[in-house]
Amino acid sequence: MVLKIAGWVFSFEQAHHPYQHSPDEFLATELNFWFRERKIDYLWAVGTDYPRGSMQPVIVLARRRREDPKSTLSRFYRVRELDEDREVKKQVLEESGLNDEDLPWVTVVDPFFEY
Repeated sequence: MVLKIAGWVFSFEQAHHPYQHSPDEFLATELNFWFRERKIDYLWAVGTDYPRGSMQPVIVLARRRREDPKSTLSRFYRVRELDEDREVKKQVLEESGLNDEDLPWVTVVDPFFEY
């Protein structure tokens, strides 16, 4: 059983914004604070590496998270992007100025490297 998250992945460079004053390691926390200020409870910013083991730090804007009893680190089912996810993505694209191709949908297993 492992934690799985699903959402859009982007680099730290893509996540930088003019009012960010924190170093990269606090970027996910800063984004989550920004979401809370605006009462956005349907996104969760998670700093991890993707693909797993690549040592490429990224931010995942997670739409879903759950402990999956049937998944392992090497065997897991991908979470599909649903229509309601795409509606949220439109809002993210408007706010960020990024293009649709800049935010691919991914499933990340064990984003906090517990196993």
